[in-house]
Amino acid sequence: MTNIDKELIEWAIDMIEKKYKDDVSLLIGQFGACKLPTDEQKMAFDYYVPATERGYQLAETFIIEDMGYDLYPMSFERLEGIADFQEPRMIWVLEKSEVLYAREEVDRKRFEQIKEKLHINLQNKQKTFYQALKFLDVAMEVYNTMLFEENICKIRKAAGGVSSMLAYSLAMVNGLALVDGYGNLIKEVNKMKVKPEKFVQIYQQIIEAALPEEILEHSRKLIQEVRKLLGDMKENYKLAKVDKEGIHYEDLAFWYQEARYTFRKIAYYAEIGYAPQCYSLGCYLQIEFDAIQEDFGLKEMDLLGKFHVKNLNAFAKRAKELEQYIVQMIQENGVKLNEYESLEMFLKYHKM
Repeated sequence: MTNIDKELIEWAIDMIEKKYKDDVSLLIGQFGACKLPTDEQKMAFDYYVPATERGYQLAETFIIEDMGYDLYPMSFERLEGIADFQEPRMIWVLEKSEVLYAREEVDRKRFEQIKEKLHINLQNKQKTFYQALKFLDVAMEVYNTMLFEENICKIRKAAGGVSSMLAYSLAMVNGLALVDGYGNLIKEVNKMKVKPEKFVQIYQQIIEAALPEEILEHSRKLIQEVRKLLGDMKENYKLAKVDKEGIHYEDLAFWYQEARYTFRKIAYYAEIGYAPQCYSLGCYLQIEFDAIQEDFGLKEMDLLGKFHVKNLNAFAKRAKELEQYIVQMIQENGVKLNEYESLEMFLKYHKM
């Protein structure tokens, strides 16, 4: 069909100027938006930024010949959130975009500042790595659901979700916006410098798989490839993950003072050789460790890796070492624990 993008841009601007002059801040376009490779590639409108509630009425979807069009609204506030990775899958709406119409120069400037903020965030390796881990977590959650599915349609859909989440994860560690993830994932991944060597090969196997068990196995391998890559990179980022100035180590002290009884229980049950209780307490404490590690910028605390029913003493020793590490971190950051040698000392301190 004849390319009519130029005419539609003119139509949209005319609509804004005649009916929504005070209600629309910007009209945003993208080059080759929603086109086939055989279509003529030109600048086309994509979305607009409303200035008032009335501005949302400009939104419209329609079909001309066999081509679908969607003129949809995106507020400045939402775009600012996207630039700050609040919707990391949507960053392509900024990366590919150009201003086609601006109500005022201040509106254009605000949009360009938002794009610049996105680029700054994409260059922040700690920030992008954290987002990469979150995408990996989503992929693993989808995979866990796949394990209980029997319907081939649902399994294929889930495998597509796993693949795309992993591609988004790789895009983040490469500091890139995934601009065509669903349409051409292989092309997107191939242009990345940092990626698992076998990613595209395994993704192709997912596409070609005929049986549910094959799709599951290839999806698992794809997750493993990305998980290993991020695991190898993790040491470079974990220390910068948390802003130390924003940490309140008093809260870590509160956590430890409450958790002290759990450490005590582990020591007791390990001494009497009761493995089930040690395991249960260890699982609880490991979940807590993983949470406070992120919240307080602590090193990785592996407790359950030392659990073995035939060597509970080593497990208890590891729990003690981690306890001492947490206490050390609290004290090194100027926080004094509420510790008392006896009930008398406690009562004396709290005497009314």
